[in-house]
Amino acid sequence: MARTRDALTHDRVLQAALTLADAEGLDALTMRRLGTALGVEAMSLYRHVPNKEALLDAMVDVIVHDWIDDEAALKADWRARIAAIMHRAHATLLARPWAVELVTIRPRAGDGRLRYAETITTALLEAGFTPQLAHHGLHIVDGTIMGFTAQQARRPTAAALGDSVQALYNGDLAGDYPGISVTIREHHDHAEEYSLMVDLVIDGLARLRDGHLPPRTGSGASYARSLV
Repeated sequence: MARTRDALTHDRVLQAALTLADAEGLDALTMRRLGTALGVEAMSLYRHVPNKEALLDAMVDVIVHDWIDDEAALKADWRARIAAIMHRAHATLLARPWAVELVTIRPRAGDGRLRYAETITTALLEAGFTPQLAHHGLHIVDGTIMGFTAQQARRPTAAALGDSVQALYNGDLAGDYPGISVTIREHHDHAEEYSLMVDLVIDGLARLRDGHLPPRTGSGASYARSLV
C-alpha cells in the first residue's frame, strides 16, 4: 500500500479517472471510488488534485489536447490541418460519449484547450485569414465539432422518436409532410454527414477569406485576405 501511495502522481490520478469514466460512466467517478481504483484512501488524492472540480477540468484538458493531430499539424495545407482536427475531435468524443457534455459545461482553458485553439488559429492566420475571420473561424470550427457530435452522441432510439416517425416512414403522413416523406427512407449516414459538414465549414471560411461575402453583410466586417 505504501509503495502504491508513494507512486501516486497527478498524471496517474488523471489517467485512472479517465479509465474509470470510460468503464463505468462519469456518474461513477467519485474521489472515494477513484481512490479504491488506485489502491489508496481518497484523502491521498488531494495531494495531487485540489478537489474533484479541478480533476474534471484536468480531464477536459487531456481530452481536448488529444484532438490535435501532431502529424496533420505539420502539413502545409491549412485545410488538411483543420479537417484533421475536426475529424479527430469527433471520433475522440464519440469514443467516450460521457465527455461530450463535460467538455461543453466546463469552459476553463488549460494548456490542452489553449493548444487546440492555438493550432487552429495559427493555421488560419498562416493561410492569410484576417485576425477577425481567424477568430470567427475558431469558434465556427469548435461549434461544429461540439454541436454535431452532441447530436450524434445523444441519438434517440426509434421508440423515443414516437409513432409519427414510423408513420412517416410507412408513408401514412405524406399528405401532411410531403417533403419528409420523400426523404425519410434515404440512408442516414452520420459519418458522411459530418464529413460534408467539415467540408462545408472549410470551404465557406475559404470563400470568406477570398472575398466572397454572403448577402448578409450587416456586421460591416472585412474578411478580405490578410497581407500579413
